[in-house]
Amino acid sequence: MPPADLMLLLPVILVLAGACVTLAAEPFLGTRAKHAWLPWIAAAALLAAGVALALTGPGHLHGIFALDPARRWLGLAVLAAALVAGAGLQSSLSRDRFPGGEPHALFLFASAGALLMVMATDALSLFVSLEITSLAVYACVGLRRNRAESNEGLLKYFVMGAVFSAVFLYGTALVYGATGATAFGAAPLPGRSALHLIGHGLIIIALLFKVGAVPFHFWSPDAYTGAPVAVTGFMGAVIKVGGFAALGTVWLNLASALSGTPISSAPLRLDTALAPSAEAITALQPLNSVLLVVALLSLIIGTFSALRQTSVRRLIAFSSVANAGYMILAFALPSAGGTLDLAGLWIYLGGYALATAGAMTAITALAGPDDDGDDLKQLTGLGRSRPFHGLVLTVFVASFAGLPPSLGFLGKFLVLAGLVAKSWIWIAGIALVAALVGAAFYLGLLARLWSSDARTAPDTGDDLLARWTLAGAAVAVVVLILWPGWAGATLLAVK
Repeated sequence: MPPADLMLLLPVILVLAGACVTLAAEPFLGTRAKHAWLPWIAAAALLAAGVALALTGPGHLHGIFALDPARRWLGLAVLAAALVAGAGLQSSLSRDRFPGGEPHALFLFASAGALLMVMATDALSLFVSLEITSLAVYACVGLRRNRAESNEGLLKYFVMGAVFSAVFLYGTALVYGATGATAFGAAPLPGRSALHLIGHGLIIIALLFKVGAVPFHFWSPDAYTGAPVAVTGFMGAVIKVGGFAALGTVWLNLASALSGTPISSAPLRLDTALAPSAEAITALQPLNSVLLVVALLSLIIGTFSALRQTSVRRLIAFSSVANAGYMILAFALPSAGGTLDLAGLWIYLGGYALATAGAMTAITALAGPDDDGDDLKQLTGLGRSRPFHGLVLTVFVASFAGLPPSLGFLGKFLVLAGLVAKSWIWIAGIALVAALVGAAFYLGLLARLWSSDARTAPDTGDDLLARWTLAGAAVAVVVLILWPGWAGATLLAVK
């Protein structure tokens, strides 16, 4: 990648500018006006950032941030998911007459941080990006300060987040001691290989917490349930993209460094199909085994825990754990002579982000005041009362379940095909069985949604923006699978 200038950060600057404008305008608007105008300012900032990101060429900024086709795709997924979730937040806050407009600015700050997480190629820049995102989301989780479950979810998320931030920094310190650099991909100095691997292991553990993988998932059901439904969608979509983009950057660069191709002046592209050396595969085998165990535990625990849930937010929380398991399987190392290619993961991640943000925005409209109606029984028949929301929710849930034609189906297929190509056939078989079991709770949700026992639909609040974004997201989840070359030929190849 060629070196770039500050124009590489233009999309982030536009999102931050939108956040500052939103925050500055908030005190001068009444309660109704805040939720009528501020979301549109936020949406304009996100759309402008999306255009800028699409037009920005590949490059890197002094090896700290980088942009390539895969990172551009993930950045667009962040912006699209933030736009959809922000529209759901407008519906929720306007319906509940929430007195402040700061959550709209917080969403933008968190989105800017997630964009930087996607582009970060250095441990320190990633840490700063991660904290920008986390601090904004902590405040959003605790918006309903008079509710016990909101305070409980916030406390667990904040305390565990602080602990794993410290774990991340300690891992970074060890990597710096082993390499003399904080950039991902630096080769270890002689005699410091063990320190190098331990440091990267701690960084990976911290990022596994951020994506909600087992056994670091205990915060997610409570945080997802305590947060407003729209915030749940934002967390499950935007933070997931940033976290897995960071994991991909760490894993690919680590395999590259141990293969004898350490960092050069240009950071490694995320769409690289890397052929790790036999020595690198041997060195990484302990970490690879840990990741596979984490993935399988996430699949099993997430899937079977979701089967028992009656709250949609808790169902989505455990579904998020299970989907994290599928995504982690993409990191499985090949046998000697094979390639490590994360293209399938990026497609899976983009589809998952759109479906999660869209599903929770649709649930926001159906759950009623204070999101009290997110219980499965209370959603019975609302697909007939609110056919638009029922239809788009059906599309998103079908993508969760991996049904064609959807990005969720394509993502699952590419991840499982990648496992078979790497000769991890038994793991692919377990993942396929888990997907079939998981389809039960998704289809159960849809059966209740379209039950003939139609109920009176609740007030949806100000939902013009939500309707436009939901329609666009539902179309994208279906159409992108059919669009030739939509993410570049390298992203559709399974090597």
